[in-house]
Amino acid sequence: MRDTYSGFWIGLYNRNELFIWISAGVFFGSIIIGYAFSGLLDSILAPVLQNFQQKASEGTLKLETLSIFLNNVSIATLIYFGGVIFGLGTVYFLITNGVFVGYVASKYPLGSFLIFTVPHGIFEVTGIILAGAAGFKLANIVLNFLKDATKIKSNISVGNQLKYLLEVNVDDFKDSFALFIIAVILLIIAAFIEANLSITWGQIIQSSF
Repeated sequence: MRDTYSGFWIGLYNRNELFIWISAGVFFGSIIIGYAFSGLLDSILAPVLQNFQQKASEGTLKLETLSIFLNNVSIATLIYFGGVIFGLGTVYFLITNGVFVGYVASKYPLGSFLIFTVPHGIFEVTGIILAGAAGFKLANIVLNFLKDATKIKSNISVGNQLKYLLEVNVDDFKDSFALFIIAVILLIIAAFIEANLSITWGQIIQSSF
């Protein structure tokens, strides 16, 4: 049973390794850009950050598990289904969110930012990367389907050919959806940690120095 379980995870990773690394590269690259060029991005992102801070102070944006999870899962969903438009949506949402994370990090002492964000950030960032990988996998499915659809023969039932094309890609879709579900689970864990543990953890660490 354990071998079957571990085999599933290893197989899922091996089949989607390229998409995972592309997603990680795009997301981390965007974080670096947001951090390094924060001064140039002030005119665009400063109002966005101020809006977040205002909502937090007013209580509109609550530091609660459900509120944080719904916000993060909505981003992950956009990243995932962005794959339908040939992965362009996936790239766009990975970049915009990565740049914003980097920008926010630049506005605080790096040590303090990491102390308060690492506990939940490990799960949150991994979840976003997996959502991106799922989106790229979905984009690959769409491209393969369209490529194969151009080879449809006129002397064979079109309906049967389309059904066959869907069946050929069903395993890839299962992989894509599995990656997205894992991302959602990680975001649930991240939301719980952020809402209940991260601030306390950060305060304890800071007080010890």
